[in-house]
Amino acid sequence: MQDNAIAIQSLKNDIALLRQQVWPPQELAHVEGLPIYYGSATQVERYAAQWQELITRAQDLFQPFMADEGEVVDAIHLPSHLNLPLFYFHVDRIRINKTRAKESKTFRGVASLIEKCGQFEQSEIFAMQDWLATDSTAALVAHREFIDLRTYVFQHGQSDYTRTRFYVNGIVLSVEPHFKLVDARDKPRKQRNDSYSDPIADNGTWKIFAKNR
Repeated sequence: MQDNAIAIQSLKNDIALLRQQVWPPQELAHVEGLPIYYGSATQVERYAAQWQELITRAQDLFQPFMADEGEVVDAIHLPSHLNLPLFYFHVDRIRINKTRAKESKTFRGVASLIEKCGQFEQSEIFAMQDWLATDSTAALVAHREFIDLRTYVFQHGQSDYTRTRFYVNGIVLSVEPHFKLVDARDKPRKQRNDSYSDPIADNGTWKIFAKNR
């Protein structure tokens, strides 16, 4: 177990070093303001070759964790904390979407809520405490809204697409001659209707709602 942890840390160090040297890719086109890079099959294969040894090491290290689930470990399924860029080949089209989303956390104590979500007005703290005291099943739900960026990747010959969060690791696309880039960032998708309304507390970042099972 300790040997595996050392190997993973060594891998992370080597990935960080290579990122300093070759990221972002200089020879590839990119989407303005986003870590999305694309080029011909020859260009991307040449660039991907610099990463292959590290990707193979990562696959070897994480294969035992996935074997029980019967999954083949590829670069897309490797843990994002490794900070390896994702490579997609034979790409016909991508669509970049902005979606209004929210982070949600559930709490059964005011102290832990304040630790995670920050300070609130004293009257709001009293309201949260009063709610938790009403019933043993009472809870507090905290919501924080944010804009979620996702890319939908359509690969040649595949009927389905791959949806990925690309902002941390970055993605590299080997594109077909008829490649099409659809940038829909100026038209954020609507957030689904929220089942919670009338927050009992709001500190400008987190809205707190009363919940009862």
